[in-house]
Amino acid sequence: METFAEDKKVSIVVVNWNGKRFLKDCLDSLRAQTYANREIIFVDNASTDDSVRYVQEHFLEVAVVTLAGNAGFTGGNTAGLKVARGEFIGLVNNDTKVHVRWLEHLVQPMLTDESVGICASKILFATNGTVNSAGDGITTAAVGFNFGLNQKAARFNSLHRVFGACGAAVLYRRRMLDEIGFLDEDFFLYDEDTDLSFRAQLAGWKCVFVPTALVHHRSNATSVRLSDIHVYYHARNLEFVWFKNIPAGLMLRFAPQKLIQEIGSFCYLCLRHGKWNAYLRAKRDALRMLPLMSEKRKNIQSRRRVSNSYLRSIMTPIFSMALIRQKIRQFIYG
Repeated sequence: METFAEDKKVSIVVVNWNGKRFLKDCLDSLRAQTYANREIIFVDNASTDDSVRYVQEHFLEVAVVTLAGNAGFTGGNTAGLKVARGEFIGLVNNDTKVHVRWLEHLVQPMLTDESVGICASKILFATNGTVNSAGDGITTAAVGFNFGLNQKAARFNSLHRVFGACGAAVLYRRRMLDEIGFLDEDFFLYDEDTDLSFRAQLAGWKCVFVPTALVHHRSNATSVRLSDIHVYYHARNLEFVWFKNIPAGLMLRFAPQKLIQEIGSFCYLCLRHGKWNAYLRAKRDALRMLPLMSEKRKNIQSRRRVSNSYLRSIMTPIFSMALIRQKIRQFIYG
């Protein structure tokens, strides 16, 4: 490891809600990092499983922030950011275990290129070692997705630019966050990382995938996929991502894809899984929050530095064969 890397302090924020069973693996792996100039900030969302006392007794070097209520992933990380002192801000899910050189590798692109604002980890499923995320993409319907999902890890071994990064294990440049803002607290859960990546791209920041920054993730261990909470926030927040970030010209161009996406989502969530109440509440509340999102949209679009042609080049058409195959498998197997 090059010694100059140690000049830059990194703050790592771990948000927790009743995840005590995961904390030893997660915090032990962060404690063991080869990159020494770091601090770990543990934010607890009013857990009832004795998580706070466990961390205070077993991880004395970890700064603990306790919240009076559950502020979600977005609110918890925002609380951590307020006390963070680093030039780089890392987010790590409590149900992850990072490789001993994870942070060392993740910092390097930031140090060599000042235009890099986000570094994405190579996140593998803890159960079988296949890919959870090799960086994130965005479709022409403004839906985020994980590159390489369920594929063999060996296929993703090159450092390259991607649209965004999965918030389960990511590094942000603080200067970028000062410019474009942090996670949108109105999202609460889900798609907040896609929204932040989109804002970064609009403002001209780069995101790179770092294949040597390895992470093992117990995906959906603390939040259940296709639960009412998952369906509600995902269906609602997708509207926020679309409305806040897509320039007007691309909204018109991609409106048919957006409509197809919505029809497909309705069929999958309502007809396939019977999530009528959560889905319809999500769309209703998205409509109610439209005035608030309109104000946010003005600020985001006023900072845009990239062209529509550039944005088209980094967006994946919903008709791509890889996405179609993934959606078919998802519909069949649930």
